[in-house]
Amino acid sequence: MLPRSIGTLRLETIDVAKPRGAPVLCLHGLFAGSWVYERVLPLIAERGYPVAALSFRGHPPAAPTPMMGRTSIAAYCHDAFEAARELQRPIVIGHSLGGLVALLLAARNLVRAAVLVSSAPPRGISVVSRPLLVRMARYLPALLLSRPFVPTDGDLDALVLNEVPEQDRARIRERFVPDSGRAARQILLGVYDVPVRALRTPLFVVGAERDRFVPVGVARRLARRYDAPLHVARGHGHFLFSEPGWETEVATILDWVDSLPAPVRGPASGAWTGEHAPVNRTTR
Repeated sequence: MLPRSIGTLRLETIDVAKPRGAPVLCLHGLFAGSWVYERVLPLIAERGYPVAALSFRGHPPAAPTPMMGRTSIAAYCHDAFEAARELQRPIVIGHSLGGLVALLLAARNLVRAAVLVSSAPPRGISVVSRPLLVRMARYLPALLLSRPFVPTDGDLDALVLNEVPEQDRARIRERFVPDSGRAARQILLGVYDVPVRALRTPLFVVGAERDRFVPVGVARRLARRYDAPLHVARGHGHFLFSEPGWETEVATILDWVDSLPAPVRGPASGAWTGEHAPVNRTTR
């Protein structure tokens, strides 16, 4: 993997000598970074797609931002827009918060297609569940006052890492960083609306059967609202790409990407590669 900078933003990239399709852009969720996709990127490249994983502002490997607690989802969308412009309208895969960002980009026709993995929902679909309410109550001051926060080890294990092998959890927890109370509040309140009429971009929705952070019912409602194919990852939790069997689920996502019509999937003239990037700006 090769690092690439867009201003202050960081992309981890893998080039493909003879691409069979447009670039793929991967977006991470709250508290994380591009490292979430470090095992996924090679599989995407093996399918023939140049691929890049973005780290949002203030997320590893970048240093924390002074006003992290006040960062909005709109700011993360701006980061993703800069990356999408650099990659010349890519296919996007978004996990958790990154899924909502991917959906907002798709609604503005800034990407070719979008895969929403355990995605935070737009307005009208609640992410709130009893387990989440019980665990999140202690973070209300951070949410209400727009302060940075990161869940405790116990809460991460219970809600996010419940299907990750116990021996791997400490290593992952160490990589999480404080994130925006404002962005988390915006997700819980459903601040961002994505009307059905605004969406013309192909969508693929992936939910995880044992996800306690973004319940699988959220994915079902997303797929139903936007008439998109739904895949339920059986036996998986929220942190899908670090769980046993993750390769099978990534293969399912890439099978859908492969199935896109050539005008959507195929590389555009002058499409991005790692060596020469433009400097301009179901399964039910």
